[in-house]
Amino acid sequence: MVGTSESDGDALQDETYKPNVRWAIPQKLNSMTFVGRDVIAVAHDIYIIFLNLKTNTELVYVANEKNKGDGVDVVTGHRSHLFAFAEKTKNPRIFVVNYPVFHILAELKDSDVNRYKGLCMMESDLIAAFSGFPNYLISVWSWRTLQRLVSIPTGVVRRSQIYMASRTHMLLCQCWGEGLTVWEVAQCYKRCLMLKRNKEEVTGWDVPDPKLVNVCWSNEGQLYAIDDEANLYSLLSDGIGMVTNLEWSENLKGTHKPCMCSFGNGILIYGPDSCIRFLKKVEHKWQVAWKYITDDEVVRLVSNSSSDVAIMWTRKGFVYKIIAESEEKIEVKLFTFKQRNIKKIQLIAPSYTHIATMNNVGVLCLYEVVTAKLVLVKYVKGDDISFETSPVDPLLIIYGEVGHNYGMALFTYSPEESLQNVGSMCLTHQIVSRVVFSRTGRELVAAAMSAGHIFILKLTEDYKLTLIRYTELGRGLADCYLMKVGESIRVFSLVLFSDKYAIGERIICINAVTGKDNKFAGKMAGPYAQLVPLHTRDTALAVPHMSSQMHVLRLSGDKGITVSVKMGPVVETGHHLKHFQAFFNNGALLTYGADGTVILRLPNVFEEFELQLIVTHRYESSVEQAVIDAENRFIVSLANNKTFAVHFLRKIKSERRELQHTPPDVNLFDESTNTITIIDKNDKNYLDLQEDKKVKEEAMDYKKQREDVVRSLETVQSRLVELLEENLAERPLHQLSLSEFNLHLEHKKERIKLAEKEREQIRLVTEARIRAQDKVTAWIKSQCWDTMLTPRVKLFAIFSHYQVENYAVLPTQRDKWPELQQIEALRSIEMECDANLFRPWEEHTEGLSIEENQAQMGPQSMLSVKEGRKSTESQLIAETVEPDESLEGEPYVLSGSNAHRFIQIPTFMIPQTMAYSFLQMNWLQHIVKLNVQNMRLWFNKEFDELMNQKKREIGLVDERNARLRFIIDELNKLSDLRGSFHHLTIQIRDPEWQQEEQPHRLIKVDPEECSIEPYISPSQVVIPPPEPRPPDDFRERALMYMMDGVLEKLWHEEIKKPIPMPLCMLEKEPEHFNEDDLRLVFDYEAKVKFRNEERDKYRKMLHAEYAKLSQILNEGIVKFNQRVKETWLTKLRVDSVIGQENLNLMRLRRTNLDRVEMAEKLEEMRSDIRKYEGEVEVLQREMHLIQEQNEECQAAYDALTQKDKYLDRTFKNHFSDLSPIIVDQCYKFFKKRPKWHQRATMISVVLYDLANAVLTGIRPPLLHADCVEFFKGVEQLDQISNMPPVMDEGLWATMCKLRRTKIENEIRMRAVAQEMSCVEAAAAAWRAAVAARRLRLARVADDTAQHRLAAELVARNYTIQLVLPAGQVEIITSGHIEDFEDATLIPRDEIEKVNDVILKVGDWKLKMMRKQIEFRKGILSKEWEHAQMKMKLRHMEQELQSYRRLKVPKELQNYLKNLELGYTDEQDYVRMEKEIEASKTSVNKIINEQIRKVEEIEVKINALDAQAQHLEKSIVSLNVKVSEKKLNEDPLEPIRIRRIFKKRLETLVMRSKLVREVQTNHTRIVLLQTELELLRLKTYPTLASFRTIN
Repeated sequence: MVGTSESDGDALQDETYKPNVRWAIPQKLNSMTFVGRDVIAVAHDIYIIFLNLKTNTELVYVANEKNKGDGVDVVTGHRSHLFAFAEKTKNPRIFVVNYPVFHILAELKDSDVNRYKGLCMMESDLIAAFSGFPNYLISVWSWRTLQRLVSIPTGVVRRSQIYMASRTHMLLCQCWGEGLTVWEVAQCYKRCLMLKRNKEEVTGWDVPDPKLVNVCWSNEGQLYAIDDEANLYSLLSDGIGMVTNLEWSENLKGTHKPCMCSFGNGILIYGPDSCIRFLKKVEHKWQVAWKYITDDEVVRLVSNSSSDVAIMWTRKGFVYKIIAESEEKIEVKLFTFKQRNIKKIQLIAPSYTHIATMNNVGVLCLYEVVTAKLVLVKYVKGDDISFETSPVDPLLIIYGEVGHNYGMALFTYSPEESLQNVGSMCLTHQIVSRVVFSRTGRELVAAAMSAGHIFILKLTEDYKLTLIRYTELGRGLADCYLMKVGESIRVFSLVLFSDKYAIGERIICINAVTGKDNKFAGKMAGPYAQLVPLHTRDTALAVPHMSSQMHVLRLSGDKGITVSVKMGPVVETGHHLKHFQAFFNNGALLTYGADGTVILRLPNVFEEFELQLIVTHRYESSVEQAVIDAENRFIVSLANNKTFAVHFLRKIKSERRELQHTPPDVNLFDESTNTITIIDKNDKNYLDLQEDKKVKEEAMDYKKQREDVVRSLETVQSRLVELLEENLAERPLHQLSLSEFNLHLEHKKERIKLAEKEREQIRLVTEARIRAQDKVTAWIKSQCWDTMLTPRVKLFAIFSHYQVENYAVLPTQRDKWPELQQIEALRSIEMECDANLFRPWEEHTEGLSIEENQAQMGPQSMLSVKEGRKSTESQLIAETVEPDESLEGEPYVLSGSNAHRFIQIPTFMIPQTMAYSFLQMNWLQHIVKLNVQNMRLWFNKEFDELMNQKKREIGLVDERNARLRFIIDELNKLSDLRGSFHHLTIQIRDPEWQQEEQPHRLIKVDPEECSIEPYISPSQVVIPPPEPRPPDDFRERALMYMMDGVLEKLWHEEIKKPIPMPLCMLEKEPEHFNEDDLRLVFDYEAKVKFRNEERDKYRKMLHAEYAKLSQILNEGIVKFNQRVKETWLTKLRVDSVIGQENLNLMRLRRTNLDRVEMAEKLEEMRSDIRKYEGEVEVLQREMHLIQEQNEECQAAYDALTQKDKYLDRTFKNHFSDLSPIIVDQCYKFFKKRPKWHQRATMISVVLYDLANAVLTGIRPPLLHADCVEFFKGVEQLDQISNMPPVMDEGLWATMCKLRRTKIENEIRMRAVAQEMSCVEAAAAAWRAAVAARRLRLARVADDTAQHRLAAELVARNYTIQLVLPAGQVEIITSGHIEDFEDATLIPRDEIEKVNDVILKVGDWKLKMMRKQIEFRKGILSKEWEHAQMKMKLRHMEQELQSYRRLKVPKELQNYLKNLELGYTDEQDYVRMEKEIEASKTSVNKIINEQIRKVEEIEVKINALDAQAQHLEKSIVSLNVKVSEKKLNEDPLEPIRIRRIFKKRLETLVMRSKLVREVQTNHTRIVLLQTELELLRLKTYPTLASFRTIN
């Protein structure tokens, strides 16, 4: 480390300040480029950071001086070790610098440019510069000649643009997402031209192309681009513009912004997922050859000019190097780590060899200052993390929010032990934003600046914290610091008094040793933004608000508790802007401000500064922080734009100029092992601990009083229980109410008050909610309900799925409106004047005009109310089917609508054959609106009639359903009387009204719709008074009693009454009946029989009535549903008519739109013609210039050729007085040349420089490196040592001069030849551009001619809308009018004639087919008979063969023999009967034996049944005993037993484990004893005893 050789380094340092930036960390990575093959350059602010990927070194170029540049706006690199950058200032300069010496080779300035947006270094030593507001120019410079070759406006006004130059061609790409421009630069001798090829940005309603987010040039000169989804496009030129072609696409998902670069023979693409892909083209198709998943989001991906090395910079700051040994083996190596988004920096005392940085997410990094080595990375858990370092110890305090509390943790750092946690403290729930150390490092303050809470802490030698005081100041703080005044360390807090700025005027002082408040007296010239203690005793520095001066304050605290202040001198800081901050340590005082400078002063000298250093540009957002070490060796700065830089103030001779980088260890970034915490999430802060401590102390202090109170309460409680029990034991009359025993009346009153408040709150909330809901519903009703004149209503069929809906009518519906009246007046005038109008579609007839026919037939076409009751379908049939009505008699055949069938058409209606203009389209809009309105009103009238009919129908259905229910009830009663239990269970449904049929129910809630009954308080209950009765109503009561409640006896009620039985049947037995009794019995039976007959008759009547009523009900419902269906069909027809009217209008609109589009298309073609003609004219002028330059170049080449011949021819004239031998020797040396190596970098400008150098013999400073060898070769040829002996020095000098002149002429010829090739290439490119535009002009001219023909065809081919009955459509329809372009409309008569002919021919064909079938049948019959005879013959032959092969068996022979001998069948029967009898006997014996066995088994089964019953009884008794035992036993006893068993098992396992350990230890002890014995034998060998035998 550097700290070990600190004294040696100081000895080697110069005393004068020579600041240089050792290393830096950039924040913005927009300007990044390769310089050469292995050097990556990143520019931001005033720094250009060079990372050499080959040597692992870093160099920083600082543009903070006039001769070095005023800041860096953009930078670009070349494949040689050259780079160029533009200044960050108004009217900037462009510097061309070489790496790594940083010599400025050229300086270019254009006074017309305010700022540069992009730079590109091209071949031929050209630089293309893109400027910004207000001109947006592209300028091409030749930096060797310092000439601006061309400058033209780009016409692109965009903020974010991408500029990239091709590596192989003179092409520039300018991309801004939606569009792209490729510029071709052509050098034509003394002129320079540019050709522009655009990818036009899509505007208007056209679908835009995907937005391009990145572009790159391949090694072959092909331009590629990607969009937001990482789809790869190639951009090719069509001769005029650039055309995108999709090359590769995958459905990649992610949120990262893609980026790309060329690599090898393919392309590297990152995103939108976290994956880098290498795409390679295989057989004209791109394929993914390699993948790599990154841990962090990639921000930039850049490759070098040869595409063999790429750099990848991530969002967190990882820098990766991508190299490829082959296309299949690509390696990604971590090069370095540059932490980004740094928000704070601190040096670590006391050696100041390390610097700590922290970013915005709480990642702490430690770097070595001299070597930039990353030694530590820690991820801090929490939010709002920051840190502070001690000025004397290697101590860091990290503070921030964890959970809901803010705390701080103390960490010590040493290179050996890294970061060690030595303590922590949870402070408060307020935002702790400042931690300040004293100069001694033993006192510190943690302050919640916004809340005004401060913690004053004491730090011991072993880093233990002791709280001196916690105080709440009551106001926010602007600043806080510790300083020794007098003999004590005191805390000074600057009280915030502004809401806009962090400034204050009043200072609060607290003694940091005793914790007591000190008075602060004196006057200051505030307000101040910062207070800084100084090295001088009792002196502080105050930074005023909005000032470039600083105030010195003299403090004194000798009086003890009072601190007085006096104003010291006012010092000018030297800053150019009135905003700065200060930093102080023992060695220096730093001030840094918004002007981007850091000013260094000695700690005791304020008037003069030692050094003023620019660390950030003034256009950036000022310096955020600057620190310096105690020995003033280096300054570390952090700008507000997050740029970090380390400035060494003196040159260290022992260190190399380039900083050597070592890749950091990847284990440093392992978050699982490198995470630290400040405090625990559940820790209590200081305030909570104090509150708990206070509560605990109070509990200890009042413990005895609390116990006394508890005992007294227990006594009162027991006494109250006794009184309650005594009260309950008393008689009810003498019992007291329970409320009398409530001893806490105040609590009861409080609860009642709380309940009242809660009820009142609920009431207020409910009323407010009701009011809000009422307001919303009132608005909805006013906007959506009240605006309708006729709401939309649905009508459902009864017990069916049919439904029909009317049209909603708005109040704006009216018969006439001003526009319509105007149209009527204008149309009437037009119709009066169109008598002689040419109508080629009409035949001249001596009849009425169309208007008269319309006027006569209009009323007839209207549907009356009476006709409306009929079916609409029958009406249409009656209207359409008229006898022999010709087509000419239909006045509305060309109207394109059937509206005349329903409503009266206005007389001022415009026929579609006459509608063609925009005015008529406007008129038709209002007329169609009127027709549509009338159609809807007509249908609503029909709908209202249908609704009234449904109301009547539902009333009839309800009445009939009631009668049907009565009939079913009567039939069930008759079944009961008859003694039958077969009841009818027929469910009769009543029709119900749907919500859609009664829309008024949407805004009105009926009481029956509420599921909760309304609450009625007792005070609201009103008992109605009894109705007044007449004074004497005995007549009415007597009549009611006499008639049994009815005024007329009903027959069906009478027959249901039972016949009373005679008394004899009730009191006597039948055998004791006399004649009178029998007569009564017979009469009773006759009456019962008659009553049953009456009931049967009534039942039959009910059945007949039920059937008839059901039939009538169903017929009525079916008729109504049919009417609903017809109305639904009518609604479809009305919708069709409305669609026809709208379609007619839409067609006219479409026609007019086509006319407009055709006119726009024609105008676009004309503009294209003008554009291409203008471009051709410009290109022709440029071609003329190119031709002129070509001629001049050719003339120059011819002149040089003549000069070359002249020099060759006149060479010997200079040696005319010498001998021919010497002249020949001179001519031989005259023809000698150095070896020429033609390289691509030897452009004409370089050759001109080489020619001048050869001619003059002076090497210019900008001579190209590839020409140095040739120049040295010429110098080598001119040396005296090469002179032959026959020549003298004068002759040799003359010859060398002539040779140099000849070489110079030859080199110029080479240069002119190159320029001629460039001119010819430019001429070819311009000729191709002219040819492409002329071809495009010819194509546009053809398109114009075709467009005119199409427009003429559209004007002549007018489309007419016809409404025809739906016939048979035999074409495939897709819904477009183009389906009917080649269709033919054929009348039905023609089709029927053709069908008749087809049927006649078909009959002939059928007759012929029948004849053929019959003839074929005869043939088949004969063939079948022939086959049958053949089969019969074959069968008979087979039978003959079988007869011939027949042989009689032995059994048959015996049978025939016995038959001859006289044996009969009866003898066989007798024998068989005997055998059967014997079989029966044997079978009976077997059956008896089996019966005996079955009886024995049944006896055994009975015995087993008895035993089973005995066992069942035993089981029941045992179950009873088990249940009793379970009831009596402890349920936890098994658990205890299992625990005992488990414990025993664990004991056994532990014992066995211990036994094994003892055995292992014993074995090891024995082994060690053996080894000890062996070692002892080696140390003290034992000699074997021996004896000598004589």
